[in-house]
Amino acid sequence: SDVLLYAKGIADSMKLNVKIHETKISTLAVQGPKSLDVMKKVFGNEISKLKFFNFNYFKFEGIDFMISKSGFSKQGGYEIYVENLKSGLELYDYIIKIGNEFNLKPGCPNVIERIEGALLSYGNDMDNNDNPFECGLDKFVNLESNIEFLGKKALQRVKLEGIKRKLMGVKINEKNINLTSELKLVNENKETIGYLRSAVYSPRFKMIVGIAMINRDYCKVSQNFKVNINNKEVKGLVCALPFN
Repeated sequence: SDVLLYAKGIADSMKLNVKIHETKISTLAVQGPKSLDVMKKVFGNEISKLKFFNFNYFKFEGIDFMISKSGFSKQGGYEIYVENLKSGLELYDYIIKIGNEFNLKPGCPNVIERIEGALLSYGNDMDNNDNPFECGLDKFVNLESNIEFLGKKALQRVKLEGIKRKLMGVKINEKNINLTSELKLVNENKETIGYLRSAVYSPRFKMIVGIAMINRDYCKVSQNFKVNINNKEVKGLVCALPFN
């Protein structure tokens, strides 16, 4: 979605009459503290030179696979981009086979770890209706250079006027949640203070933790709120990200 937005921006700024679509690529992630050991057995020691958020091409059975050192894991890991389905399935089977040595198992992204570590998910925690200042991504925005880009004037205005809301962490005194859409957070006067965007039960905190977009006046650590979960009103607190 981010590359698609970039392509649409180019098309719009250059007034191009084009049709934009995404290629069909699947992602196979090898994540966790032993991920480097697994990847070296598959692709050789050369992959250990790959730096965080960099990518390169590595061969398996004569087929090139683009691999990046990235993923939704605080312990580190790799993402393999599969273009050829047959080769991708053969690679998956081989990784599972040699992974027995490391107790490797099939899995899915760990939502608990993602939320506790404040690894923001595009489409869940934020989207095109939010700006980077609201999402705590200030350090990635350079408005002082002479380079022009889409949205620069709007971001300069936001920086000058200040943000009206911000992504914050929340802790909720409940154990079960099924979040299919944003949930409204209200204060003791029933005023809306923000919306819950992602949430999960955390065994470490023994309660629900989540990421919410909070209105500026209520972006305070230990701000109280109430939220309706499973037809029950429960209490919660606003907190900083990441969770400590």
